[in-house]
Amino acid sequence: MKMELNTDLVPKMSIDKVPQPGVAYAKWLPATGPNYLVYDTSRKAPTGFAIRVGKKASVYIVEKQINGRNMKLYVGLAAGRKGDEQVIDLDTARDLARDQVALAKKHGTNPKNVTETIEASELTLGQVWNQYIKDLTGRSKPIKPNSLDSLKKARDKFKDWEDRKVRLIAAQEILDRFDLHAVTNAHRTAAEAMGRWATAAVSNAIENEVHNAHAEGRAPSLTYNPFTILKTKEKYRDNTQLERDYKAKGVRNPLSFSSTVGPFVKAAWEYRSQNPVAADFLLLDLMWGLRGDECRSVKWRDKITDAESVTDRWIDMKEKVVRINDAKNRGDHEFPIGPCAYELLKLRRECQLEGEMWVFPAMSPNSRKGHYSDPSVAMATVRDAAGIKVVRGHDLRRTFGAACERLNLTDRQIKRMLGHGAAGGETLGRYTTPEWEDIAERMKKVEEEILKVAPSVYNALRPRGAQRLPDKESAVIDPTPKRRASTRQPR
Repeated sequence: MKMELNTDLVPKMSIDKVPQPGVAYAKWLPATGPNYLVYDTSRKAPTGFAIRVGKKASVYIVEKQINGRNMKLYVGLAAGRKGDEQVIDLDTARDLARDQVALAKKHGTNPKNVTETIEASELTLGQVWNQYIKDLTGRSKPIKPNSLDSLKKARDKFKDWEDRKVRLIAAQEILDRFDLHAVTNAHRTAAEAMGRWATAAVSNAIENEVHNAHAEGRAPSLTYNPFTILKTKEKYRDNTQLERDYKAKGVRNPLSFSSTVGPFVKAAWEYRSQNPVAADFLLLDLMWGLRGDECRSVKWRDKITDAESVTDRWIDMKEKVVRINDAKNRGDHEFPIGPCAYELLKLRRECQLEGEMWVFPAMSPNSRKGHYSDPSVAMATVRDAAGIKVVRGHDLRRTFGAACERLNLTDRQIKRMLGHGAAGGETLGRYTTPEWEDIAERMKKVEEEILKVAPSVYNALRPRGAQRLPDKESAVIDPTPKRRASTRQPR
């Protein structure tokens, strides 16, 4: 249907009635289809401009033949509701229709496709963040939740820049934003994480643009990363500065073998009478040098399937092996269980519910994770009982590393013990029989190095036949509480 549209006519159109040229609204004919088109014959309208009237909304469109193809180009909302879109008036719609036609002729395609693949030079920082998160979560090994949280915190520090075009962000603005958080707010670590994440996000957008430009046979439109100014101006601390700052703040402090390792081990052992799950976690985390979440999330190998063993983290008591699949560095870390750790694991299993798959199960049956997840109270309790001023979860891993150094292990050997990637990109966990025997011997020596400063605990856990260490204190004879009736179901 064709007729000259006007501002009074447009809002009256509905799916119930079809307008009739020169006929009053009350005498319009009933509609017979799900929608209908009315082409605008006004001299103010571009050729092909029309309104499509539907059940919930009326929209402006323009039909045009471009490069031999008939295109229907969407212009805007005329009446009704369409998401959050706002209604536009008739004159504005006619002007936008001309713009749409011009854009379609320029690119030889529907402008909708042009706007969906925004030129990289027009990308806003918010779009860059969204693209980066999408790429990170879509990888074969998606970004870990903790890393994603760190990224989102960095993004929050630029929340007022979400609509800023990346190419228009000035280097000095970035330096000022960094100094705001690093100097004014005295959060240098957070500022450095903010800068590195932003740099990585824009670099990802530039790399995507290189591929897109190559496929389209054009030069890349985004080639400069303004956030690299932070590295150029040396805003990030080097290792020496980091260690100096950590020391000044009293963080990253491994326990001292001359003063605090012994009291910590003894206090953790005695804490078993109150909370065996937490106490055993602290002791095993220390003897294995694992990251806290890696240790807390292990399962009993005989309680999971072979398929689950490929992705889950587990302890095999029969083979005396611990395997941490998908560690922080995205690799897999496998190591033998030392004799004292093995004895502690036997105690751990004896006090568990029949059928429990978690080595360190959550206390609450409503736990989302299913395993023990927050050792902060236990750490504070053991720390205070040991008379230690400061110790954090990751300090136990550092203490394990210090024990390795006391035994004069090489850097390469220590990396293997800690599950770090070894030189040459080799996969941890693939060992020859002699290598495995060497690692087993080193694990035995490390746990002895840690426990010998708490002789009463070593004597309680020493394997059969091992020589007893002289000690002036009596170990807790039975630190494992008796099994109590529970309504909690094993996981």
